[in-house]
Amino acid sequence: MGEQRLVVLVDTAGRYELHTGKVCTLHAADFLEQLAAQLRASHPPHRCAPSATATSPAARPDEQLLVADSRFDPSARVWTDGRGHAWDLSLTWVDMMGAEWRWRGVLDDRGAPLLRANKGVTVQSLDVVRALYGPLSPAPGDAS
Repeated sequence: MGEQRLVVLVDTAGRYELHTGKVCTLHAADFLEQLAAQLRASHPPHRCAPSATATSPAARPDEQLLVADSRFDPSARVWTDGRGHAWDLSLTWVDMMGAEWRWRGVLDDRGAPLLRANKGVTVQSLDVVRALYGPLSPAPGDAS
Protein backbone atom coordinates (compact mmCIF):
# COMPACT_ATOMS: atom_id res chain seq x y z
CA MET A 1 0.00 0.00 0.00
CA GLY A 2 2.97 2.29 0.33
CA GLU A 3 2.92 3.08 -3.39
CA GLN A 4 -0.77 4.05 -3.34
CA ARG A 5 -1.83 7.61 -2.52
CA LEU A 6 -5.20 6.70 -0.97
CA VAL A 7 -6.52 3.27 -0.02
CA VAL A 8 -9.99 2.47 1.26
CA LEU A 9 -10.68 -1.12 2.31
CA VAL A 10 -14.26 -2.16 3.03
CA ASP A 11 -15.26 -5.66 4.12
CA THR A 12 -18.64 -7.37 3.64
CA ALA A 13 -19.78 -6.25 7.09
CA GLY A 14 -19.25 -2.60 6.12
CA ARG A 15 -16.17 -2.10 8.30
CA TYR A 16 -13.54 0.04 6.65
CA GLU A 17 -9.94 1.11 6.86
CA LEU A 18 -8.66 4.33 5.33
CA HIS A 19 -4.98 4.77 4.56
CA THR A 20 -3.96 8.22 3.35
CA GLY A 21 -0.20 7.73 3.40
CA LYS A 22 1.42 11.11 2.81
CA VAL A 23 -1.74 12.68 1.36
CA CYS A 24 -3.12 15.56 3.40
CA THR A 25 -6.25 14.31 5.16
CA LEU A 26 -8.15 17.43 4.06
CA HIS A 27 -7.33 16.66 0.41
CA ALA A 28 -8.37 13.06 0.94
CA ALA A 29 -11.65 14.23 2.51
CA ASP A 30 -12.31 16.58 -0.44
CA PHE A 31 -11.69 13.76 -2.89
CA LEU A 32 -13.96 11.33 -1.00
CA GLU A 33 -16.72 13.97 -0.83
CA GLN A 34 -16.50 14.48 -4.59
CA LEU A 35 -16.60 10.73 -5.11
CA ALA A 36 -19.64 10.42 -2.80
CA ALA A 37 -21.43 13.18 -4.75
CA GLN A 38 -20.79 11.33 -8.03
CA LEU A 39 -22.10 8.07 -6.56
CA ARG A 40 -25.25 9.79 -5.24
CA ALA A 41 -25.86 11.47 -8.60
CA SER A 42 -25.51 8.17 -10.47
CA HIS A 43 -27.97 6.33 -8.20
CA PRO A 44 -31.26 5.54 -9.99
CA PRO A 45 -34.50 6.96 -8.57
CA HIS A 46 -35.57 3.62 -7.05
CA ARG A 47 -34.34 1.80 -3.96
CA CYS A 48 -31.42 -0.61 -4.04
CA ALA A 49 -32.19 -4.03 -5.49
CA PRO A 50 -31.75 -7.07 -3.23
CA SER A 51 -29.31 -8.60 -5.72
CA ALA A 52 -26.97 -5.64 -5.35
CA THR A 53 -26.19 -6.40 -1.71
CA ALA A 54 -22.92 -7.79 -0.41
CA THR A 55 -24.62 -11.17 0.07
CA SER A 56 -25.46 -11.24 -3.64
CA PRO A 57 -24.26 -14.23 -5.64
CA ALA A 58 -22.77 -11.67 -8.02
CA ALA A 59 -20.34 -10.81 -5.22
CA ARG A 60 -18.99 -14.39 -5.33
CA PRO A 61 -18.25 -15.11 -9.01
CA ASP A 62 -16.29 -18.31 -8.42
CA GLU A 63 -18.89 -20.00 -6.23
CA GLN A 64 -20.86 -22.69 -8.05
CA LEU A 65 -24.64 -22.29 -8.03
CA LEU A 66 -26.64 -25.16 -6.62
CA VAL A 67 -29.89 -25.93 -8.41
CA ALA A 68 -30.74 -28.66 -5.89
CA ASP A 69 -32.72 -27.23 -2.96
CA SER A 70 -33.41 -24.03 -4.91
CA ARG A 71 -36.65 -22.07 -4.45
CA PHE A 72 -38.61 -19.79 -6.71
CA ASP A 73 -40.95 -16.98 -5.66
CA PRO A 74 -42.99 -16.21 -8.79
CA SER A 75 -44.66 -13.11 -7.35
CA ALA A 76 -41.30 -11.49 -6.52
CA ARG A 77 -39.56 -13.03 -9.56
CA VAL A 78 -36.73 -14.13 -7.27
CA TRP A 79 -34.96 -17.46 -7.59
CA THR A 80 -32.94 -18.59 -4.58
CA ASP A 81 -30.22 -21.09 -5.35
CA GLY A 82 -29.37 -24.03 -3.12
CA ARG A 83 -26.77 -21.93 -1.29
CA GLY A 84 -29.42 -19.40 -0.27
CA HIS A 85 -28.38 -16.60 -2.66
CA ALA A 86 -31.29 -14.68 -4.18
CA TRP A 87 -31.29 -13.82 -7.89
CA ASP A 88 -33.66 -11.06 -8.95
CA LEU A 89 -34.98 -12.33 -12.29
CA SER A 90 -36.61 -9.00 -13.10
CA LEU A 91 -33.10 -7.61 -13.70
CA THR A 92 -31.05 -7.87 -16.84
CA TRP A 93 -27.75 -9.61 -16.05
CA VAL A 94 -24.51 -8.83 -17.93
CA ASP A 95 -21.73 -11.36 -18.38
CA MET A 96 -17.98 -10.70 -18.57
CA MET A 97 -18.18 -10.23 -22.36
CA GLY A 98 -20.95 -7.63 -22.07
CA ALA A 99 -23.80 -9.86 -23.30
CA GLU A 100 -27.14 -9.13 -21.63
CA TRP A 101 -29.10 -12.06 -20.23
CA ARG A 102 -32.82 -11.85 -19.47
CA TRP A 103 -35.07 -14.38 -17.81
CA ARG A 104 -37.42 -16.15 -20.23
CA GLY A 105 -40.16 -16.55 -17.61
CA VAL A 106 -39.69 -20.30 -17.17
CA LEU A 107 -37.52 -22.75 -15.24
CA ASP A 108 -35.76 -25.72 -16.79
CA ASP A 109 -36.57 -29.33 -15.84
CA ARG A 110 -34.13 -29.11 -12.88
CA GLY A 111 -35.72 -25.90 -11.55
CA ALA A 112 -33.09 -23.39 -12.75
CA PRO A 113 -34.20 -20.18 -14.50
CA LEU A 114 -33.73 -20.13 -18.27
CA LEU A 115 -32.06 -16.97 -19.56
CA ARG A 116 -31.79 -15.69 -23.11
CA ALA A 117 -29.19 -13.51 -24.80
CA ASN A 118 -28.46 -12.30 -28.32
CA LYS A 119 -32.11 -11.47 -29.05
CA GLY A 120 -33.21 -14.92 -27.88
CA VAL A 121 -30.77 -16.89 -30.04
CA THR A 122 -28.82 -18.18 -27.03
CA VAL A 123 -30.79 -19.83 -24.22
CA GLN A 124 -29.13 -21.37 -21.15
CA SER A 125 -29.97 -21.97 -17.52
CA LEU A 126 -28.67 -19.41 -15.01
CA ASP A 127 -26.18 -21.84 -13.48
CA VAL A 128 -24.70 -22.66 -16.91
CA VAL A 129 -24.56 -18.98 -17.94
CA ARG A 130 -22.73 -18.13 -14.74
CA ALA A 131 -20.29 -21.03 -15.08
CA LEU A 132 -19.48 -20.36 -18.76
CA TYR A 133 -19.79 -16.59 -19.07
CA GLY A 134 -19.60 -15.28 -15.50
CA PRO A 135 -19.20 -13.39 -13.42
CA LEU A 136 -22.63 -11.82 -13.85
CA SER A 137 -23.69 -8.41 -12.63
CA PRO A 138 -26.90 -6.40 -12.93
CA ALA A 139 -27.01 -4.26 -16.07
CA PRO A 140 -26.32 -0.56 -15.51
CA GLY A 141 -29.59 1.13 -14.66
CA ASP A 142 -31.20 -2.12 -13.48
CA ALA A 143 -29.75 -2.16 -9.95
CA SER A 144 -28.21 0.24 -7.54
